[in-house]
Amino acid sequence: MEFIDWQKLWKTKLKLACRDNLNTVNFWNKRAKNFNENMTEMQTLTTSQLERMQLKPEYTVLDVGAGSGRLALPIAKRVKHVTAVEPSKNMYDFLVSNAKKQNIQNITIVNRSCQDLLLEEETQPHDVVFASFSLFMPDIADVLLHMNELATKAVYLFLSASQWMNDELQQIVNNTVSPIKASDYIFIYNILHDLGILANVEIWDSPYTYSYDSLDDAVTKFGESYEVRPEKKAELKIFLNKHLVKENGKFLLKRDRKVAMVWWTKI
Repeated sequence: MEFIDWQKLWKTKLKLACRDNLNTVNFWNKRAKNFNENMTEMQTLTTSQLERMQLKPEYTVLDVGAGSGRLALPIAKRVKHVTAVEPSKNMYDFLVSNAKKQNIQNITIVNRSCQDLLLEEETQPHDVVFASFSLFMPDIADVLLHMNELATKAVYLFLSASQWMNDELQQIVNNTVSPIKASDYIFIYNILHDLGILANVEIWDSPYTYSYDSLDDAVTKFGESYEVRPEKKAELKIFLNKHLVKENGKFLLKRDRKVAMVWWTKI
């Protein structure tokens, strides 16, 4: 029987789906403002994630790829201390600002590469280590191993259990459609298995909504976030016009998706 190299397949998937840029600071710098503005639209997802993580008041928590604090900040209100690692300077600035607005002081916010920080010997263990839709590193096996080593009680990984983009949107954004249809969690689960980590998986429905002021605003923001080429803007506008729903003066792009939580305990 031929051995499946899940790590190699993961790298191939990222490349074929043109998603290797999701591991760059530049990509998230461009998305930071719109991402921060849409945090309230993600409250259902946030609540469902918090409900599934076993957190105690005495715990310390490490958030790998914290964004603007969608999970790090509410978690800080429940535990002893949170270390939030965010490579994007723009995301980091929003996270610092959001923490100040909510007067959250039991949080250390680090503007560093997640991968570099995880690999450093000086990085302290935490009771819980988690990552929420932030694992796009090509050499993911090393990252997973170090997350496991730094966690004393549990690791939680939140991943897409659906296609990242449907075929129509992939064609517009990337000018191609990835032949690999398997969702992210399948790869991560099997890489963990190959590393000797036997994880649990839970999957649930979690629709997501992007909010825009107008159709043109949607084209501009979506185009900037995904670096849509100028010659593809007309196609993007047609796609968004077909899928946007107007509610309460806003234009909403609603996307059905499934979320996977891959998790394991250390005790």
